[in-house]
Amino acid sequence: MQTTEIRDLLEKYKEGTITKEELVLLESWYLQWEPEATEIAPEELETLKDEVWHSIKPRHQKVVHRPRWKPLAAAASVLLLISSTLYIMLTRQAPIERAKEPSELAGIPPDYKPGAHRAVLTLSDNRQVVLKDSKNGMIGEDAGMTIYNNVDGELSYNRSANQSGMSAGKDFYNTLSTPRAGHFQVTLADGTKVWLNAASSITYPLPFSKEERKVSVIGEVYFEVAHRENHPFKVISGRQEITVLGTHFNIRSYDDEPGISTTLLVGSVRITNTANGSSGLLRPGQQASLSRTTEKIDIRAVNAEDAISWKNGYFLFDNQDLTTIMKNISRWYDVDVEFTGALGKERFGGTFSRSSNLSQLLQNMEKIGNVHFQLSGPKIIVSKKVNQ
Repeated sequence: MQTTEIRDLLEKYKEGTITKEELVLLESWYLQWEPEATEIAPEELETLKDEVWHSIKPRHQKVVHRPRWKPLAAAASVLLLISSTLYIMLTRQAPIERAKEPSELAGIPPDYKPGAHRAVLTLSDNRQVVLKDSKNGMIGEDAGMTIYNNVDGELSYNRSANQSGMSAGKDFYNTLSTPRAGHFQVTLADGTKVWLNAASSITYPLPFSKEERKVSVIGEVYFEVAHRENHPFKVISGRQEITVLGTHFNIRSYDDEPGISTTLLVGSVRITNTANGSSGLLRPGQQASLSRTTEKIDIRAVNAEDAISWKNGYFLFDNQDLTTIMKNISRWYDVDVEFTGALGKERFGGTFSRSSNLSQLLQNMEKIGNVHFQLSGPKIIVSKKVNQ
């Protein structure tokens, strides 16, 4: 970003008009910022530092000294994150070559990177393609479709001129799977766009049948379904079936969580419990939760954009329990989590960039809660902070 853009965002920050997305943009800029690439002169940095520090200092102190974990509004937590980040950024010195500083968190190395574009594609004949190792361009052909691995972790399909690979009456399926610390995108043959979060998968036919388009998913997946009149799109996740024509929605269906949640952004979808036949109709801005124990479908109004914060590059914890929060972190950084004491039910709110290294994320979380993180091998140990 240019100096004028930084100034504009800082001015919005001081006036209280900055959006969550703009705050995340500032942090992302810091994470990718190199001193030698900046156009800001040393004296300009000093001026900006003074402007920001005078506006953020009261709020920074207020949040840091909270004695216990409290449900915080997402915006307030982001202010702490950005204020501390910007202060560090603006006090950095002019371009010099220096080694990375060690993490302030005991035992956490500075190289625990966030998730990246990586996935495995299983073809109809069970061959597997590791996509992080594949070059951009055509991967190959399967069931009469040509498969491409495009830039920035996106898979796409086009009908092949050579149809010899297809057998009459036989169903062909592909499965795209992301590991922990991975995410990927695929554009299906009908034009539907699909984003996969970490530890997720989607299985889909090649090509779709003439009667319906049906896929199955595990984990967290966001869909932008291409509209096809009289050609419904169905998504199976556990005991839930979703039926749509053309819409945008998010499904979260991890096996280690108590239920399946579906959040609608555009259009309308019908949720059906395939175990007992119960169903419900979702409107934009609503979320359906299907309990794995009671089999009941609950529908409530939500901020639908919050549900796809992962797709937009940040964690948004809206008064969530610490157990759920740490599951998200575990999947994204490919580490395990262990709690000491009964901290798992404590609730927390905040917005954090998913492009941060693990150590930076945990340091920022420690600043706004009575909690401490330590890494023992590939495991985060979560304990109550000991007051000094």
